[in-house]
Amino acid sequence: MGKANIKVLKDNQKAIHPRSRKAKQISKKVSRELKLKKRRGDSNIKLQCLGDKLAWFKENMDQEVDVITPKHVLELIEKYIDRNTEELEQITLKHGIGGRQVRQHASREDCLRITKEREMELFTNSGFETVDFLTPDTLNIFKSWTGELRYLPNIKLRKYTKQGLEAMISGTCEASQHSSPHQMEEDDSDEEDSGDEMSD
Repeated sequence: MGKANIKVLKDNQKAIHPRSRKAKQISKKVSRELKLKKRRGDSNIKLQCLGDKLAWFKENMDQEVDVITPKHVLELIEKYIDRNTEELEQITLKHGIGGRQVRQHASREDCLRITKEREMELFTNSGFETVDFLTPDTLNIFKSWTGELRYLPNIKLRKYTKQGLEAMISGTCEASQHSSPHQMEEDDSDEEDSGDEMSD
């Protein structure tokens, strides 16, 4: 018995053999579009997480000051890392009531604990990424930021380490020695540039 003559129909109703070059081209195109869609989805999630983090810093920083010192940056980052401490204490308190053996809210507790440990590890080693508070122009742009994700690429970010900030506070080094500024970049080169600029 010969091979079954399986055919694929396109929108124009022309039959295409599944092993033909045209079928492979269509398959390759569909596969590429799926990969791009997934990458865009991953990029949007990262952008949303970064937006949530920067929104916290904007809400908790002193909007009245024109210059933020390394001491202020250190306090802000430490406060951010400890932002879930109260919730963790409440969960621990619930565990102690009535001598319960079963851990209530175990997944939430583990998530908060792991997040805090990871952020602290970044802060003490490779650097915690946030706004470049020490640059006046970036600080002004950040203050005028309304929370819209499309304007995030306009905000210059910087990685700070605890050791570096403490050294700046004590005056033993310059700001550029223990932090690395960089502009936020798009993860996917195929994504369209919004072209919008933040208004003053």
